[in-house]
Amino acid sequence: MKKESFIDLETVGDRVLFLLKTFPQTRENDSQLIATYILNECGVVEIGEMTALDLLAKMANSKLTPPATIIRARQEIQKNNDELKGAEFGKRKKATNVPLFKVNIRED
Repeated sequence: MKKESFIDLETVGDRVLFLLKTFPQTRENDSQLIATYILNECGVVEIGEMTALDLLAKMANSKLTPPATIIRARQEIQKNNDELKGAEFGKRKKATNVPLFKVNIRED
């Protein structure tokens, strides 16, 4: 049985899920996720032969998956899969629940 690869997957969600499982650092860094997605979408050889202008032209002409679509897929996947959230998620979540200041209302 052939091992599943990025190119074999058809949907953005399936591809993002594959990357989140394969490259844990992409779980909490959208820049790394987008870069890894585009690298796999283009292929290492093709992207190695591209200029920055070629890459930008592909993006501008909708030849690549839009970064916003990749991010939305990650958000949806992580919303339903705690194990695919980044290691810092719990720390950030806990920090957002701490009030910045405490208000005491005195009744006279």
